[in-house]
Amino acid sequence: MENEDVLISMAGMTGLAGMLAVGDKQYQVQSMSIAKSTIPVRKPTTRGGVYFTDTTAYKIKASTHDLSIIPEMPKLMLGPNTDFMPILLKTTVLLSGKENQVTLVTHLTNAVNTKEKVELNLIVDKVDLK
Repeated sequence: MENEDVLISMAGMTGLAGMLAVGDKQYQVQSMSIAKSTIPVRKPTTRGGVYFTDTTAYKIKASTHDLSIIPEMPKLMLGPNTDFMPILLKTTVLLSGKENQVTLVTHLTNAVNTKEKVELNLIVDKVDLK
């Protein structure tokens, strides 16, 4: 299955959850959704010299109740620094009748936190299907 096909399949799924890996730390993700949308660029470009984006991309909205991720966020976003880290989002999904481990390499574009949860907006860079 091609990367695009995996993302198309996942975009139609509900109840997705998984683990967010930042370096050697992991955070439980209680919910996430995936959608394809436009990116505010006129032509394909390299964002921050770190990852490539086309004029459309798959975006993830993921929520975690693990507030210990908040101090990590400045290291993860392009705005505060130029060496922002990729975030691995790991989940298990049923594709073609078979359970698969999917690891999405993502980058943080925006985050909103409340006293109960952190909502992360991520852009998908790569897909690893096992």
